[in-house]
Amino acid sequence: MEFFKAEKLTPTTTWIVDQTQVYCYLVEGRDRAALIDTGTGLGNLKAFVSALTPKPLTVILTHGHGDHASAAALFDEVWLHPADWELVKAHDTMEMKTGYARGIMGPDYARVSEADFVRPRTAPYLPLSHGQTFDLGGVTLEAVSLPGHTQGMTAILNREERTILLGDACNIYVYLWLEESTSVDEYRQNLLRLKKREGDYDSIYLSHGPRVVEKALVDSVIAVCDDILAGKSDEAPFQVPPFAAGRTAFAAKAIRPDGPPQRLDGGLGNIVYNPDRIFS
Repeated sequence: MEFFKAEKLTPTTTWIVDQTQVYCYLVEGRDRAALIDTGTGLGNLKAFVSALTPKPLTVILTHGHGDHASAAALFDEVWLHPADWELVKAHDTMEMKTGYARGIMGPDYARVSEADFVRPRTAPYLPLSHGQTFDLGGVTLEAVSLPGHTQGMTAILNREERTILLGDACNIYVYLWLEESTSVDEYRQNLLRLKKREGDYDSIYLSHGPRVVEKALVDSVIAVCDDILAGKSDEAPFQVPPFAAGRTAFAAKAIRPDGPPQRLDGGLGNIVYNPDRIFS
């Protein structure tokens, strides 16, 4: 099985997708390279990346969920916000890795075995912090804290390229219904802080679905927060996965019944939220 595919998006940024359709991004400067996120841990991501670049590598995790952090054990230098250190321990397990891949891959999962998955990381993580920069040589990455999806959620700004990887932090279908998520009103305040940086980037990279979206996404998701807080949500039922059985979640904007989670009203962003966690 071909575990990964890659495509050069810009002179400095390469998009990598794994078999569960989760994205990682390899950013190369003159002297060093940075891998942002490590996917679900299926396949040898380190060997794949080494074939793309010979440069010394830093790994930056946007957050601690298993679909983004599960190959971290392959790498020595791995940065993650401390607020997600306990979360990543719970997610970086063989049960979580194989369960996620099985659910996403469907019949194709029969083509892999547990031996194809990276074992859980035992080495410590390095403490990623808001405002921290990584100088790759002519390319500067900046960590921008954006709690919401998780408490340690971090966006990565490429200053020279004028792009920002928002990943799961702000996308077309933001998950705020999880136990590790913030309330809607706290998330809105964090988005407003991000909006003050809108002059620093021209486009947005995501970790699922479309790779690149327009920067208007942030305004769209802020407007969705406003509707939830004002009691104007569509409260469209959302079916939580089996591990969350018994919990209640709503999509703020009704979506099409088939295909990608596109809003019926044609809007860009959406939020799935816990009705008990609207206000802090």
